Amino acid sequence: MMKLQFPLACLAAFLFWMASDITAHAQDVWPCGQPEAQAAFDAAHPGAREAREAQEAEVRLAAQEFLSRGRQDHELYVIPVVFHVIHDNGPENISTVQIQDAMDILNRDFRKLNPDTFQIVAGFVDVAADIDVEFRLAKRDPQGNCHSGINRIESDLTYAGDNEMKQLINWPRESYLNVYVAAEAGGAAGYTNYPSNWGAGTDGIVLKHEYVGSIGTGNPYRSRTLTHECGHWLNLPHTWGSSNNPNQPDNCDVDDGVEDTPLCLGSPVGFCDPERTTCGSLDNVQNYMEYSYCSRMYTTGQRARMRAALNSSTADRNQLWTPQNLEDTGVFEEELLCKAEFTVDRFEVCIGEEVQFTDQSFFGVTGWSWDFGDGTVLAGEVDTVHQNPVHAFNEAGEFDVYLTVSNATGVVTSQSPVTISVLGEGVLPAVLEDSFEPEEGTWSEGLWSVETLSGQPWQIRQTTGYTGSRSLFVRNRQNVGGEITRVTSSIYDAGGLAALYIGYKYAFSHRTTGETDDRLKLQVSKDCGQSWNTRQFHRGLIDLATAPDHGGNFYPSGTDEWAGHIEEVDNPIYLVPNLRIRFEFESKGGNNVFLDDLNIYGVDTLGNVVNLAEADPELAFGLNAFPNPSEGHFTVDARWAGQDAVLILRDAAGRLERQMLLRGEGGRRARLEGLTPGVHLLELTADGRREVLRLVVTGR
Repeated sequence: MMKLQFPLACLAAFLFWMASDITAHAQDVWPCGQPEAQAAFDAAHPGAREAREAQEAEVRLAAQEFLSRGRQDHELYVIPVVFHVIHDNGPENISTVQIQDAMDILNRDFRKLNPDTFQIVAGFVDVAADIDVEFRLAKRDPQGNCHSGINRIESDLTYAGDNEMKQLINWPRESYLNVYVAAEAGGAAGYTNYPSNWGAGTDGIVLKHEYVGSIGTGNPYRSRTLTHECGHWLNLPHTWGSSNNPNQPDNCDVDDGVEDTPLCLGSPVGFCDPERTTCGSLDNVQNYMEYSYCSRMYTTGQRARMRAALNSSTADRNQLWTPQNLEDTGVFEEELLCKAEFTVDRFEVCIGEEVQFTDQSFFGVTGWSWDFGDGTVLAGEVDTVHQNPVHAFNEAGEFDVYLTVSNATGVVTSQSPVTISVLGEGVLPAVLEDSFEPEEGTWSEGLWSVETLSGQPWQIRQTTGYTGSRSLFVRNRQNVGGEITRVTSSIYDAGGLAALYIGYKYAFSHRTTGETDDRLKLQVSKDCGQSWNTRQFHRGLIDLATAPDHGGNFYPSGTDEWAGHIEEVDNPIYLVPNLRIRFEFESKGGNNVFLDDLNIYGVDTLGNVVNLAEADPELAFGLNAFPNPSEGHFTVDARWAGQDAVLILRDAAGRLERQMLLRGEGGRRARLEGLTPGVHLLELTADGRREVLRLVVTGR
C-alpha cells in the first residue's frame, strides 16, 4: 500500500509546485468554456447527455473505419461559415480583416499548413495530421441573397455572450457553422457544444473578441482558439477528457476517445512544456485540444474522429458539405460586386472633429465614391486613400453619408445612409437651470440625450420634483442589477473659465429587502464624448440614499428626502469649448433614483458668474446651498444680474445672525461655517428681488 501511496503523494507535491510556477502564465489567457457550456446544455435538454454517451461506441467505431482507410480517405470537406459580430459599438465590433485573418489561421491549422509544424516534438511528428477540412465564408444567406458571410448586430447581450445572445440570430446549422464574436464569451476565451440532435437554435461557437485571429484585438498567442473550439464542434474532447480541470491526478484514468493522444493530466492554462510526461508517457502538449497555448497539431486519430462527425446525421453535420449546400451557400461563387456598406467609429461629433469611415462592401471593389452629405465628395480608385477615409465636418447639423462602390462588372450604392450628428458649439446656455418642467429649460429643448445600455432608462417623472412638479428618474425598482443608463448633455462652452460649477439635487432609497450599492456618477468629457472623467461618485452603501427604505416604489414625499451636490471643475484640461456633461446610473438592484434642479454656470478669475447679466432674468436670480442639511458648514451659491447684493442669515425666530455684502454684477460663491444646530433662514436681496432659503443644521 505504501508503494502505491508514495507516487500519489509525490504527484500531489509536484502539482502544487507546478500550479504555483505557472500562475503568471495563466493570468495572461483564459481557458475554454466548453465543459461548463456542455453541462448547461445537458441540463436544459434532458436526454442529450444519455444519448451522447450511448452513441460513443458508434463514434469510435466510425472513427476506426476512417483510420482503416488510410490514404484512401482524402476527400476534402468544405464547411460554409457565417460570423455574427454582436457588439455595442466597442472594440468587440472587430474588423472584416480580423475575421479573415482568423479564417486563414483556422484553415492553415486544419490543413497542417501552419509554419510552426517544424517545432512539433519528435514523439508526435509521425501522427500530426492534415484534417482535409476547409472552412469558407458563405456568400449567400439562407434566403439565397448575396452576403459577405459576416453579420453585425448591435446589442448589449454582447456582454453576456450566452444562449440568449445566440438567439438574436442563428442561421440553419445544416447549412452553416455559426461563429459568434462578442465582448464576453460566458467568462471564457470561447465555447461550443458537442454535436447533438437537441438545441439546433443555439448551435455554434462563441468567441471573446480578443481570441479571434492574430491582428486587431487578437494576437498570435491567442489566435488558435477558433481551431480549438472547432475541434469541440466536431466532437473532440480535451486531451485529458471532457472536463475543465486539467492537471488533476485522476485525469490519468480518463480517455478522450482517441488512441494516439496519450493519457495525460492536461496542461494548466498557458503552461507549455512539450517534454512533459504525466501519466507514464509523453504528453501531447502541442495538441490543439490542450490548454498549453503552444498548440501545433491535431493527430491522425483526432482527424478520424472529426471526419466521422462530419459523416454523421447528429446535428446535421453531414449536410454541411454536400454539393447542394455548397451551391446554396455560394462558397465557390465568383466574387461579384454585390453590396455597398460601411461602418463609422462615431455617430456624434463636435464641429471640426474627424470620423473614420471603413468600407465593408463586397465583393471585388476597385473604386469608391463617398458623399459625406456636407457638399464634400471623395472619389477614386486608390485603396489607401479612398477605401477607408477620414472626414471632418466643419458645421453643425445632421449629415447623411452614402457610399458608391464599383468594379469592372458594375456600380452599387449603399441603400440606407449613415447619419452623422455634428453638435454646435456652446449650445447649452452659459447659465443653465433646469427643473424639467414642461416647455422650460434645456431638457424640453432637446439638448440632453438618453442612452440606455440595458434596463430602465432615464425618463421624466410627471408628479415628483424638488421645486416643481417634475424630475428626471430611473424606475430602478424594475431593474435586477447591472443595468446602466446615461443622460448626456449637448455642448457647453467652458473655454476661458476659471471654474465651472455643476449643481443638482438627487434622491434615492433602498428596498426593504436590504441595502445595495447602486451608483450615480457625474461625469464630464473634454473631447466631445469620446472619453469621460468621473467627477462625483454617489454610492448606495455610502451617500446615495437620501430617504428611508421603501418596500414598494420610492417617490420622494418632500424636500427632506432629497440631497444636493455642487461640483467644482477647475482643472484647465476640462475648461474647453466642447465640454459635455453626463449623469450615469448603474443599478445594483435598489429602488428608484431621481435628479432635479440642474444648475450649471462658470466663473471668471474674480469669481463673477460669466454671462449672468445676459441670462434669462428668471434664471439669473437664485440662491442655493449644499449640503443641506449639514453639520454646520454650507457652500452658498448666490446669483443675481444687477449691482451689489446682500446675503442675510437669521435664526428660526428671525433674529439676525450674519450679514454679508456681495459686491459687483453677477453671482458669488460663499462659505458659511460654524452654524449651530437647528433651523436657519438665508436671504438674498438684490435689485428689488428677494429669495429665502431654509438651512438645516444637524447635531454633530
